[in-house]
Amino acid sequence: MSPRSSLLLLALFVWFPVVAQAVELVPHRAAYRMTLAPHSRGPVTEVRGGLVLEWRAGCEGWVSNQRLGFVAGREDGSSFSYDVRFSSWESRDGTELHFSVTSFENGKTGEEVRGRAELEAPGGPGRAVFVLPAESEMALPPGTLFPTRHIAELIRAAERGERFVAHLVFDGSGENALSNVSAVIGPARSGPEGPRWPVTLAYFGVGSADPTPDFTIGFELDARGVLHAVTLDYGEFVLEGRLDRLELLPRPECP
Repeated sequence: MSPRSSLLLLALFVWFPVVAQAVELVPHRAAYRMTLAPHSRGPVTEVRGGLVLEWRAGCEGWVSNQRLGFVAGREDGSSFSYDVRFSSWESRDGTELHFSVTSFENGKTGEEVRGRAELEAPGGPGRAVFVLPAESEMALPPGTLFPTRHIAELIRAAERGERFVAHLVFDGSGENALSNVSAVIGPARSGPEGPRWPVTLAYFGVGSADPTPDFTIGFELDARGVLHAVTLDYGEFVLEGRLDRLELLPRPECP
């Protein structure tokens, strides 16, 4: 598993729970059971794991904590384990992002990413500053969205009936954290909690001419901001996530 593909899955999970302009979603903690998708082809033959997504609303911004861990078996009888943890804070106006990522492979610390990013104004240019794995800076062009603002745009597009949208997104996943993200949004389906929209996100490197995305994510998003039927396509194998447990969290009382 490459560092880029292992971190890209977090791009989605930073975005998914958000309260934004004209979008009223519910803070919550969701737990998923992760297994190998039936249509997955490649050397990986079995996966056992879990995913926990937690989002809490604050008066100044949003705190998100996620963890994905699994053990995978290969066709040659060997196995490997993977554990990645992500935490972030994003300001309510979408102009400031603090992020932290730590991954473990076979019990040993893999990649660590720490830093912050700021935009001069919503939709304006800005910069990202990394302190790990090394001190560095990245220019963010006008139109860059942080994860929370991006998911809000996706939800508004779904409510308007749009089927295809594309954005420039900075997700904090490392030196390749700035991506062109294309979204295909299907017609709403009926669920017990209201409508659900099937969404597929494809990530492309900025400036890349390669028509094949670096990574894709599929899911169903309900009107509360809860994900269902998650699919993570790593290329070599595909994971599916089934929602096992959902806990709604309280909102803060802000002045």
